[in-house]
Amino acid sequence: MSASPQVTFTTSFFQPIPGEEEETNPGCYGKALAQWLAERLIERGVSIEGVIPEDFGWVVMVSREPFMLWLGCGNTDGSTTEWTVFPVAETSILQRLFKRVNPAPEIEKLRTHLTELVPLIPGVSKVVWE
Repeated sequence: MSASPQVTFTTSFFQPIPGEEEETNPGCYGKALAQWLAERLIERGVSIEGVIPEDFGWVVMVSREPFMLWLGCGNTDGSTTEWTVFPVAETSILQRLFKRVNPAPEIEKLRTHLTELVPLIPGVSKVVWE
């Protein structure tokens, strides 16, 4: 699994959606953020396979082939105003062993989209790239 630096930021624009905790874990939110990012990426011509729940929050699934490429979205420490987003590429064991694919260019494309989209989030502040 390959991850690019994550971004953390504060905004009250994304609020928990009633019932979303039932799909993730108690205190884990991010569905509104994931849906917003998916819509913005689609507007930029990026194909999105869906927004799905995970234990930590939500995933914007960009693609499953030739490797899984996604954005993880969630709140931090039960907060409803502090959020984090991180791009991930998951390659298979064989792909890693034989270096058949290089996910770095696709991760970089997602990171570039994020650097352009995060400043557009209404009320965003305290943006930190780690």
